[in-house]
Amino acid sequence: MIQVVGLWFLVAVALEAAAVFVEQWGASRSPDDEAPKQHRALALLALVLTMLTPGLLLAHGFLATQDADQTVRVIAMGLPIGAVLLGALLGAIVGAGARGAAPLMRKLALPLDVVAFFVTAFAVLGSIQMLIAAGA
Repeated sequence: MIQVVGLWFLVAVALEAAAVFVEQWGASRSPDDEAPKQHRALALLALVLTMLTPGLLLAHGFLATQDADQTVRVIAMGLPIGAVLLGALLGAIVGAGARGAAPLMRKLALPLDVVAFFVTAFAVLGSIQMLIAAGA
């Protein structure tokens, strides 16, 4: 698996799971919870990174496994989806039980999203270059 998609792909998937976990842990559970005091541009950046990072991982999983066995392709494409789902579920569960840490998690979410995005960009660089070369 590592030979097909690369070690950095797996690191990026783990970071994305952690980023989604932290986002869900810090999510507001009720209107009485502290409202996020994030600037709109930062909130938009967090939203874009939250959508773009798993998309890049999924695309890389698809492109890197074109010549691989179908089992490897399913695993490579399922890892980003599973990471997001598992991170969201566990983050929501932990967030419901540990509400006191939610403000800290809100502050930690954007930096972790940025780190996950840059590691993902590094991990999928080969696929991006392949797409650029195919388009030229």
